[in-house]
Amino acid sequence: MKKAFCVVFCAAFFAVCAFFSLGMLIPGASVAAEGAEKPVLVEDGKLQSGFGEAFETWFSRSFAYRSYVVDAFSALRETCFRTGNDQVIVGRDGFLFFAETTADYEGSDPMTEEELNAAADALLALYHYAQENGAAFLFAPAPNKNTIYPEKMPGRYARNTGESDLDRLFALLGEREIPFLDVRPLLLRAKEDGQGLVYHRRDTHWNAAGAEIAAEAILDAFGIDRVAVGLSAETCKAEGDLESLLYPGVSRTEEDTVRVYESLFTYKGSYKTPMDMRILTQSGGADGKLTIFRDSFGSALIPPLAAAVKEVSFLRAMPYRMELDPNGSAPQYVVVEIAERNLRSLIGSDENVRARSAGETETNKDGR
Repeated sequence: MKKAFCVVFCAAFFAVCAFFSLGMLIPGASVAAEGAEKPVLVEDGKLQSGFGEAFETWFSRSFAYRSYVVDAFSALRETCFRTGNDQVIVGRDGFLFFAETTADYEGSDPMTEEELNAAADALLALYHYAQENGAAFLFAPAPNKNTIYPEKMPGRYARNTGESDLDRLFALLGEREIPFLDVRPLLLRAKEDGQGLVYHRRDTHWNAAGAEIAAEAILDAFGIDRVAVGLSAETCKAEGDLESLLYPGVSRTEEDTVRVYESLFTYKGSYKTPMDMRILTQSGGADGKLTIFRDSFGSALIPPLAAAVKEVSFLRAMPYRMELDPNGSAPQYVVVEIAERNLRSLIGSDENVRARSAGETETNKDGR
């Protein structure tokens, strides 16, 4: 009986291996994961010594129907063990969190004083440059999802009870008198008042409701009237980024209720997706021009801001280029939006501004 079981087990094992190996011959069955390049045994007439290890790595990321196997394994881990993978944390009540935010949540890798001061000095340079060109400035970071929903994080992660990097950075900005917007209390209040979710369950970003709260706070900070209430709302479906990282084989969507702003503004030039490096809009909103340097959180800010201000430039390039303007005129409002998890990216973000200022100084010295 024992021998028969071993024979059956071995046969089944090799049958499965053969299926996923031979299945790679079926068109469309094998789709290599990102970064998985098929190694070659002979290159430039020489045998590659590391071919075996490279092939093993490639095969593990390229075998037939890999995405479906990963989906099944992820479903088992999430359902039975409430665990994700190296990029996704499975939380409570169906919430997923981006693993890169764990250090912020636990306070396990705080920014050094030198790093914080460098980030604050970069924002100071941007602020001064905006001032010199007649623009109002605002730093408006987007909180990590687990900053707003700590109760949905698994208990095995110990929440930092001290000051976060964002708290410490805000303190330095206050000392330098740099205008900033802390949207955390607004998002927490909306959550606690039962206004519904302000972040997606299966995505790392805020949803339409959370983005609208942030956009309205930005407009209020500049004294710009919000778009009149009464806009119609519709339910849309979007695929969550964390969902895709956990389940690459099947496209799953999450519903979100959004207000319809699109009739109030138009896109100028070519527009493909909300993640374009440069997006320009025009509307019948308040006179003036707003430039917002943003990341992926800024995608959901496009409709409410574009509808409220006559001209808006949404720019993703770093280091920031405040002089970059499609019409050759300086903006009246400048916003820097960045995710809490990426605060270190602020260091050196003023590189173009410093280079431009240095060039202008040299020009003045030369009398040209």
